[in-house]
Amino acid sequence: MRCSVEQTWQSETTVSDGTAVVTLFGELDIAAANPLGDVLQGAIAQSPRVQVDLARVSFIDSTVLNAFVNAHSRATDTGVSLALVNPTGHVRRVLSMTGILPMLTKPDSDD
Repeated sequence: MRCSVEQTWQSETTVSDGTAVVTLFGELDIAAANPLGDVLQGAIAQSPRVQVDLARVSFIDSTVLNAFVNAHSRATDTGVSLALVNPTGHVRRVLSMTGILPMLTKPDSDD
């Protein structure tokens, strides 16, 4: 018997004026972690600044936090600024409770 997993999230990436904006939608959990990492890596490769817009994300789990931290580390290693923007509700609480909100919501550069 084959088990099918419904995708509960989507992403859209736009690049303008040297900034890639990755807009995420929906609920991001363990099934989203690896594909999300690929999306973020693609944005890091495209632009010197990456913003990940979380305004339309209603849920994240620890695997997604790990994907964000890994992407931030890869971005920093390559001189790219990556920041999460507009976290609200549950997402903001999780980022805050884990202590990573300040690291992930501030750009790395001082422009």
